[in-house]
Amino acid sequence: MVKIYKFTLSILFLLLSAGISFAQYTVTGEVTDDRSGEPLIGASVLVRNTTRGIVADIDGRFSISFDSNESATLVISSLGYLSQTVSVSSSNNRLQIALREDATNLEEVVITGLASTVKRSNLANAVSSVSARELTGTTTVQTTDGALYGKVAGATIRSNGGAPGGGVSIQLRGISSLVGQSQPLIIMDGVYINNSFQQTGRAAVTGAGASTQDDGANRLADINPADIESIEILKGPSAAAIYGTRANAGVIIITTKRGVAGKTKVSLSQDIGVATPLRLLGVDDWSEEKINFFFTTEERRATELARFRQGDRIDYEDYFYNNTAVLSNTRLNVSGGNDKTRFFLSGNISSEDGTVKNTGFDRYSIRANVDHKLNDNIRLGFTSNYIKSNTDRGFTGNQNNSGASIGYSIAYVPNYFDLRPDANGVYPNNPYFAENPIAVTDHGINKSEVNRFVQSFNMDVDILKTNNSFLRANVAGGLDYTQNSTMVYLPEFLQFQRSQANPGDLYVGRQETFNSNFQAALVYNWNLGKVNMNSQGGIVRLDFRNSELFNRGRGLVPGQTNLRQANVQEIAVNYNSEIQEAGVFLQQEANFDDKIIGTLGIRWDKSSLNGDKDQFYAFPRASVAVNIANFDFWKVGAISQLKPRIAYGETAGPVAFGNTFTPLQGANIGGLLGSVVGTQVGNTSIFPETATELEFGVDMGFLNNRIALEATYYIKNTQNNIQNLNLSPSTGVSTTPSNEAELQNKGIELGLSANIVDKANFKWFSRVLYWQNRLNMTRLGIPLYTLGAFGTGLGTFLYAENYSPTTIVGTPADPSVPGGFTIWGNGQPKFTTSMYNTFNIYNSFELSIMTEWRNGGDNINLTSFLSDSGGTTNGWFDDDNGDGIPNGRQRPPAPYNNAGRWVQDATFIKIREVGLYYTVPKTAISNMFGNAVENIRLGVSGNNLFLFTDYYGYDPETSTFGARSVDNNVDIAPYPTPRRIFFHLNLDF
Repeated sequence: MVKIYKFTLSILFLLLSAGISFAQYTVTGEVTDDRSGEPLIGASVLVRNTTRGIVADIDGRFSISFDSNESATLVISSLGYLSQTVSVSSSNNRLQIALREDATNLEEVVITGLASTVKRSNLANAVSSVSARELTGTTTVQTTDGALYGKVAGATIRSNGGAPGGGVSIQLRGISSLVGQSQPLIIMDGVYINNSFQQTGRAAVTGAGASTQDDGANRLADINPADIESIEILKGPSAAAIYGTRANAGVIIITTKRGVAGKTKVSLSQDIGVATPLRLLGVDDWSEEKINFFFTTEERRATELARFRQGDRIDYEDYFYNNTAVLSNTRLNVSGGNDKTRFFLSGNISSEDGTVKNTGFDRYSIRANVDHKLNDNIRLGFTSNYIKSNTDRGFTGNQNNSGASIGYSIAYVPNYFDLRPDANGVYPNNPYFAENPIAVTDHGINKSEVNRFVQSFNMDVDILKTNNSFLRANVAGGLDYTQNSTMVYLPEFLQFQRSQANPGDLYVGRQETFNSNFQAALVYNWNLGKVNMNSQGGIVRLDFRNSELFNRGRGLVPGQTNLRQANVQEIAVNYNSEIQEAGVFLQQEANFDDKIIGTLGIRWDKSSLNGDKDQFYAFPRASVAVNIANFDFWKVGAISQLKPRIAYGETAGPVAFGNTFTPLQGANIGGLLGSVVGTQVGNTSIFPETATELEFGVDMGFLNNRIALEATYYIKNTQNNIQNLNLSPSTGVSTTPSNEAELQNKGIELGLSANIVDKANFKWFSRVLYWQNRLNMTRLGIPLYTLGAFGTGLGTFLYAENYSPTTIVGTPADPSVPGGFTIWGNGQPKFTTSMYNTFNIYNSFELSIMTEWRNGGDNINLTSFLSDSGGTTNGWFDDDNGDGIPNGRQRPPAPYNNAGRWVQDATFIKIREVGLYYTVPKTAISNMFGNAVENIRLGVSGNNLFLFTDYYGYDPETSTFGARSVDNNVDIAPYPTPRRIFFHLNLDF
């Protein structure tokens, strides 16, 4: 009986199993590139309105099962391609999917929260993205920030000069702070990156004073641009609110390259190039007539005439700046993996000379990015990056009569006086200025050595997963350690040093920063019919440590660069700071069938920088986008996307370290060392600078999204800007930092991109960007004032209500203007536009060109002031109006003695990047190398190829004060911008 019972159960089980097997069907398919036919490894196949999905294998194939009576819709997508939607059933279960390239980026995935993403076609903010192809695909760039020129609508980018190793400032949607954070927050692979402008000490040695005149580099220069997969730019508070306290000036999110499952790929790239000056101004020639006019005493005229009659003619601008620099970049990448572990390894050696003698930039970088799937529910990711860089920046820019600046010195030296050393190596004294710049260039040192380590980790844990929902935990964090060792050295035998009581000057510094961050979040995604809900919440902890120690020695033993061999030794700077911040964030996203997409979020932050370190400040955000073209009633076939959107958000800028404390200064009290209170008192009631932004926009796609238009208008109000409040003399101190000012930025951003031609053997893609920003100070809680540059005689900046702080004013007096001086210009451009075109011919030749036009915006050109003072400006002795007074003595506008002479229109057009590449056909490679080589690409490229401008300077984009918020358009004898040309060889194995 028992046997019969067991037998019966067995039969029933088999019948049930058979019934189940017959009640299912399987959908199989293959995903390929529609142009090349190559399989798309890792393509995503998702069942619509569910959490079910799978990824394509190394052959682009996939398989997924359904119940026999179940019909479904599959969404097939892959990074860089337009997704496809396919209905499947038991009768339609074998698919051949060819995805078309997403040239207009509508399907790219954009980060919308600290733990979530969204397709660009559903995005409610104007978030700019720069792919690896756009970043480095046209030409080799020296630094990552320098590669963003012209590629981000809303970004105003300036360099501190053309010295190797960078030195770039980026402002997004105008000025966010008058004195504080006006540079965007940068996050790379989840790590809060140190991008501080770090001084070298050059300004202290040259007497220029402020560390912002050091012509130093910001630390994004350390990151190898070739390691980057994509960059996203959250330009305003409406998009960046989830990042809270440090997002007032926007957020730049960098994602580096990762490995892809499949065959291990080895890529070797070699770039060899040269750099020459983009532009030289020329120098004015001298004649006896000019000497008699320029020099005012008979004795001096006789001396100069004697020198003129026996001296050779030397173009010092050509001597110092017009040198050919050799450039070399070598990169090796290894990537691959399987379904469990993927890896990306890279090594880079970059060695670039400068166009000024004894300057250059060397960078060595090693990266390892590893992703591992521990099991079906736990995924781990690690990134490690070590960088070592050496920079020799030379001596350019401002100085204070010490002579340690090439451009400043040669502005006063006529071309008939020879500064070169004689046969015995002796440098003649410079009778026209404080120093012989050739001796400084040959023997002075201004170098830095950076060692940097960036590490991040990420862990995703699937806690719950059903057909219609999932709950995932994300834990991430990282650290960024940077050590920067600097040395500035002027030997004792230099002309200026010989005149000092203690000749020989050495300035040695070490700066260390250690940033760490930790984040934990829960993400819950579920479907309510056609509405997909995505909730996230979590915590963030940030720690920033910074230390600086600069020692100075004067009166050096000849030939010594040891501080202990100096007669006068001092600790010039000893600075330490520790900052802790913590935040909590919540965000809810709702997506109704890709038709209506809404987001609500809030973040609360506290910081040790605030007056009350335990107080939380709230930063809300909200946005909604409507994909009108996705509704059934939409019948306009030519318009494939129509998405109006609106977004609102709030952020903050951190209080500067030390504003809550009253500093003590060392003093001699009764013969004993003591401390006294400084002139500024701390403010324990101070709070962060805050910003609110309302953004309106519309995104449109035409002709099946072959043409895309993005239009955005924003209003950004920055409140609680910190200003120094003057106190009553009876208090015993003079000022205290206080939240006193408000700014308003309004702007327009437009982007138009199109696949103009998309044929099998010819493809033409074009993109045009346009942006403008208008800035106004809507409130100033202290009396108006002027600040920046070098005073009203040369041009300075007006801080007054209902005026932009970038307004340039100066002599003569004008009582109708607040502050009493004439308005001569404005540092902000009227608008900027860029155009990018790429042509692909027979899938072998690729030509890319990018041009930028910046219209308006004025610079205070003190390079011209210097050369006019020395009589060396090209055309100085010309007399355009024939009144007997040379041009160099009466620069317009009349009456020729006002600040308007040096305020010049900085409009320009630049050919930013040009690249021409040839990909060798695979059949030819196979015939030559068999299976040993997979791909060969040859090319020639250049950046900063041509400049068209009426501005009289080396580059209208450079500024001695590039690291400052407001007055970052002051030109003082900078290092000329180089034109760079490369030859490329790329091999894939």
